Parts: sequence; structure tokens; C-alpha cells
Amino acid sequence: MSVTRSRASKKASSFSYIKPAKRRATQYEEITLHTQWDPKNFAAQGWFNYDKNGRPIWNDDSTLLRATDWWAYRDPSAEWFKPFVKRQADTGRAIEQAVAGAARASLFDGFNGLWLDFLSNDYCAYRYAEYGMFMAFCQAQREAGSDVIAQPIVFQAVEKDRHAQDITLYGLELEKHIEGFSDAGCKQVWLEAKHWQPARRLIERLLAARDWGEINIVINCLVEPLFSSLFNRELVLRNASVHGDSVTSVIAEGAEADREVRRVTTDAFIALLCEQAPENRDVINAWLVEWIDDVRAACEGLAPLFSRMPNAAVSFEQAYKRVNRDFDRIKVSLDLVLV
Repeated sequence: MSVTRSRASKKASSFSYIKPAKRRATQYEEITLHTQWDPKNFAAQGWFNYDKNGRPIWNDDSTLLRATDWWAYRDPSAEWFKPFVKRQADTGRAIEQAVAGAARASLFDGFNGLWLDFLSNDYCAYRYAEYGMFMAFCQAQREAGSDVIAQPIVFQAVEKDRHAQDITLYGLELEKHIEGFSDAGCKQVWLEAKHWQPARRLIERLLAARDWGEINIVINCLVEPLFSSLFNRELVLRNASVHGDSVTSVIAEGAEADREVRRVTTDAFIALLCEQAPENRDVINAWLVEWIDDVRAACEGLAPLFSRMPNAAVSFEQAYKRVNRDFDRIKVSLDLVLV
């Protein structure tokens, strides 16, 4: 019996349902891969749950993208829940400390009046764009082709929700420390101000999209490097300190750090797709062509905000040129064509 048990133990210890990217499976792979089984891998009995329309969790028809193995993807950041939460918590603590430090030193007293007007109206309105992308990613993560692909999309959705909440909470802090400050009008700015309507149309179009691959690619290859970077980095981050504001830049930098992480995850996603099915590059390029005009309209709608900015650190033309230069580098690195 001891011999039988020994053989069984050896067989069990050698079993592995994970194909590691390297010699041994990492903790990231062990925790992430195959948390949701699929008939394509281990669910020999077939799908055990369907939606109300009889569709399974994952369906090849949910995107125009094709892959021979959706589970081959690996997030270069190797993030799973615990390190992701730690990274987000570190960002949250940095913001809390910046607000507390500014309050102790009475730094809020030095905020420029016109800058406060920008914060109460346009910066606070930007949270609706971030929240809209959160909602779009919620749609994308439900349909993503595998758990290992869905996870970074889930994380990016949470990041977008956090960005919107950071701005909202910051508005509440400013109301406490600056007499007369209020973000009560920012929703109407988002709904009615002329310069926000192209961005609003773009976000609403994303909310109506149903191809999860398209949502992921369009946001990360177009919206983030062009529109989000133009507003958050070029308008907010570069101008905050010029107007006596040492706090808003900390919030903006937290969003920029998240954006850099997602750049890397998206690069790896596109590289894998184009390696497994080269025709995916044509699909991605077609999406870029289809969406670019709306994204550029959203960017150009922000031009009045640059011209109104007192002591502007950069002009709209300078800022737009910078984000376009970054966008060109992305296209070259991913071998994407935009005609």
C-alpha cells in the first residue's frame, strides 16, 4: 500500500494545468490562470453557467479579434489582487498626505482664483470622463476571452473609478479648506459646456460599444495617449504648481502612473494577438481609423481651457504636439498604421 501511495503522490505532485511562460509557474500565474474554466481547456462537461440569453461567459463572437490561445497572455507587470491593491493604496496615501500637508501649511490660501474656478468646473467635470471609461471597461472585462486577459481590464476599470473618486473627494476637501469653493456646477459643465461636448460624445460612444477588444484597444491606444494625457498631464499636471497648487499635481500624477502601467499591458496584449493571428493587426488599424476623428475632436475641444488658463505653462498647440509625438511613438512600437 505504501508503494501505491508513493506512486499516487508522485503523480499528483507532477500534475499541472498551467503552462508557465518560463520554467516554473510564478505566483501571478498560479493565482490568475484558469480561475474560470472553459470548454476549450478543462471544462469537459461544457459550460455550467449561461446568461439570460443562453450565451456562455466567453464567446468568440464577442470581438473581431482572434486568438489561438487566449490563455497565453501574460501581464508584464505580473499584477494580481494583492500587489494591485498595495499599489493603489500607496497612491491613496500619497494623496491623503498631500492634502493634509497643504492644510497644515495653509497652502490652500495660495491657490489662484482663476485656477480655483478651473478646478471647480472643468477638473471636477473630468471625473465624468473617467467614470465613463470605468463603465466601458466593466463591459469589456465581462466578455474578455480568458481570465488572464480580463484581470488587467478589471484593474484598469478600478483605476478609472478611483480617478473619478479622487477628484470627487478632492472637491470635498477644497470645500472644507477654501471658503466659497463648490463643484456643484460641474455636472452641468459636462452636460452643456461647448468645449466638453466632443469628449462627452466620445465617452457615450464607448459606453455603447460592445466589442470588448475594441473598447480595450481604443481606450488604451487612442483615448489615453491623446485625450487623457492632454487633459490630465498637459493641462492639469503642468499648470498646478504654476498657480500655487501643490496638491492637484499629486492626484494627476497618480493617474499618470496608472496610465504607464496600462501602456505596458496593452503593448503585450497587442503583440500576442498579432503573433497568434497576424490579421488582428488589420482589425486594430481599422478601429484606430474608425475612432480617431472622435478622439481628436475631444482633444481639440479642450483648446479653450488652455487659452483661458492664467499663466499657462504650455499653449494648446505645444501640449497637443507633445501628446501626438508620444502617440506616434506608440504607433511605431506596435507597428500600427493610421491613414
